[in-house]
Amino acid sequence: MKRKLLMTVALTGLLGTGLYAYGGNMQGMDKGMSCPSGMKSSMMKKHKKMKDFGVMGLIRDLNLSSEQMKDIQEIKQDMMKNKVKSTVAFSKDGFDKEKYIEIMKQKRDNMLESKAEMIDRVYKVLTSEQKEQLKVLMDLREEKMASMMKKRMRF
Repeated sequence: MKRKLLMTVALTGLLGTGLYAYGGNMQGMDKGMSCPSGMKSSMMKKHKKMKDFGVMGLIRDLNLSSEQMKDIQEIKQDMMKNKVKSTVAFSKDGFDKEKYIEIMKQKRDNMLESKAEMIDRVYKVLTSEQKEQLKVLMDLREEKMASMMKKRMRF
């Protein structure tokens, strides 16, 4: 019974990811942007790659309710408010080098903790089925990365 459920979740995740990738070609990106067409496609490719990075990229692939999406958006906004801004080191009259260095060191040191905090808060928003599906997606990504590494190592 568990095996059937796991296979169903895996197939649902795989099909959902495929449909998302097929339909997510960002057709609306060109409405408000004015840049050379070659640059536009390059920007879209980079944006798509960045969007699918890490655990948060996998969470986007889950079938989230509108309430969950709203909660996650609020979590992201809350985390952004707590970020230390490097602009504090700049003033009308000058630039405080030591203050800037201290802020950047603090950002680097806090990055891992803040990312873990955000993932923890978002994970609590998910249902148990979505948590299972996320684990399956993470395992699939791990297998994909391992197979890519094997291909690279064969020369």
